[in-house]
Amino acid sequence: MIKLTDILHEILLEDRCKRIADRKYSKPSAYKSGAIVRCRKGNIWKGLKETIDPKEAYNNFNGLQTIIDNKRNVGFFPLEGTKDKDKFWNLVGTNDLKSLRVSTSPHSTYIIYRPGAEKEAYELKSLADKYDGFLKNENPEDTRRMGQLLGYNPTSVEEFVKTYYKLDEAKKETLRTWFKRKGAPGKTGGWVDCNTCRDGKCKPCGRKKGEVRAKYPSCRPTPAQCKRPGKGKTWGKTK
Repeated sequence: MIKLTDILHEILLEDRCKRIADRKYSKPSAYKSGAIVRCRKGNIWKGLKETIDPKEAYNNFNGLQTIIDNKRNVGFFPLEGTKDKDKFWNLVGTNDLKSLRVSTSPHSTYIIYRPGAEKEAYELKSLADKYDGFLKNENPEDTRRMGQLLGYNPTSVEEFVKTYYKLDEAKKETLRTWFKRKGAPGKTGGWVDCNTCRDGKCKPCGRKKGEVRAKYPSCRPTPAQCKRPGKGKTWGKTK
């Protein structure tokens, strides 16, 4: 008689082999079909860790489960405020997992890892120590490496990097940086005062201390844009 556990194992193995094959071969082919068959027989991809969607580790217990399920080697766990810590540590112990305290973290933070993944665990700890015990996204290369060490899907990591740093740059831009993007010639830079343009050259929009101009500055990013008509019949104000 076939045991229920054997059936479940077969289903899980079949699903895992298909997922791995899908990552290695994007299109249906004889190679892909053959790889799935060999995987189910246990002939290839033994011990290969699967990458997870970051959403799978949205809390400490779910994140721990992905390590127990052998989907990844290492996880990062801030345990302050976590309910039932005894249950968490019991799962760590009963599954023969290892732990590493992040001493620089202001919270009770641990790196949990599978035996044999000490190098990855200590590298993740060094990255956390670099950012005062947190995994901060202050550098795109560090962020990519954190995602890789945590076993996150490379596509998810790259999408996050592109989105986060694009938004981050937008947040960092101030009125000052916006004004200095382009415009006046020389080292001054910035927008130009269209009322001062002569032969395609204009003075910077910002006046120096004590400088007097005939008209109040009317500013645009470049001299070329001063040729475009604005509001009213003339540039700027007379007073």
